[in-house]
Amino acid sequence: MIKKNIDNFINNLIVEKGYSNNTAMSYKNDLHNFFNFIKKDNIDKIVFMDLKKYIEFLYNKCSSVSTLSRNISSLKQFFIFLQLENVIENNPAELLELPKKQEKLPVFLSEEEVDLLLDKAREDSSNYGIQFYCMLELLYATGMRVSELVELKISDIQKKYRKDGLYTIDDYLIIKGKGSKERLVPINNKTKEILIKYLNLRERLLQNKHSEWLWTTLVNFSKIKKDTKIKYKTKDNHITRQIFALNLKELAINCGIDIDKISPHIIRHSFATHLLNRGADLRILQELLGHSDISTTQIYTHIVDDKLKNIVNSLHPLAKDKINKNSSN
Repeated sequence: MIKKNIDNFINNLIVEKGYSNNTAMSYKNDLHNFFNFIKKDNIDKIVFMDLKKYIEFLYNKCSSVSTLSRNISSLKQFFIFLQLENVIENNPAELLELPKKQEKLPVFLSEEEVDLLLDKAREDSSNYGIQFYCMLELLYATGMRVSELVELKISDIQKKYRKDGLYTIDDYLIIKGKGSKERLVPINNKTKEILIKYLNLRERLLQNKHSEWLWTTLVNFSKIKKDTKIKYKTKDNHITRQIFALNLKELAINCGIDIDKISPHIIRHSFATHLLNRGADLRILQELLGHSDISTTQIYTHIVDDKLKNIVNSLHPLAKDKINKNSSN
């Protein structure tokens, strides 16, 4: 009975609420762990103290704040679902409170460091180099998540053919984000040129083969400059985010950048921070990043706030007067 209720709940998360399979499976594991801990077979017998003891158990296990928060969220949503489905009358998780998260400021690269990475990546003219440079350029130009990047499909790019038979592409990409929500993200002319160069290479290497993925694994994008032999895989798939992250760290080493400072998500943080530093509106940034709640985007304002404070303290006339008065005393 418990297993059936959990399965119904997980199905509701995926079908009705649009949760990703990974998130839904995390919730499922949380619930199974909870029921294994309390050793009760009847859902009606579960009380608030059962939940409290389990959360205390997780806390004593040194679980992180994010793990505790997810477990509490799993339990709260599960029992709300059971109540709505008339499986239970009273909700034992109603009084559970989420722990306060320690606010972490996002780590980001300077504009000079990103330029260094892009310049170094551009030097590699092999098939692999053209592909990787295009991926890195797109990641920084759009601020998309690495999962969104590697899962781009060829159909997400809108080609526009000209009279001379050549083509260009639209000024935007269609990105499928969290919860299968689609958004349009603009791309600049320089990024479009780099993407078209990659598309031409991809088409030439695939020949008559078809792949739905932009970064297909059907073709071996090796680090050789001339194509001696084209190696095909039988199964069409896309590059994994782990492979891209490893390639990014290798690039960072070649650029003399600390690999602890580099990851695909840090490139996304850098995109957001650099735009805000240059005067972008927070609401526009929210749309570009695909955040459903602006409070998620507001974490970047702390970085900009520090910059603005430094500007005011160093450049404002009143600040200068204060410095002059202190120095004369």
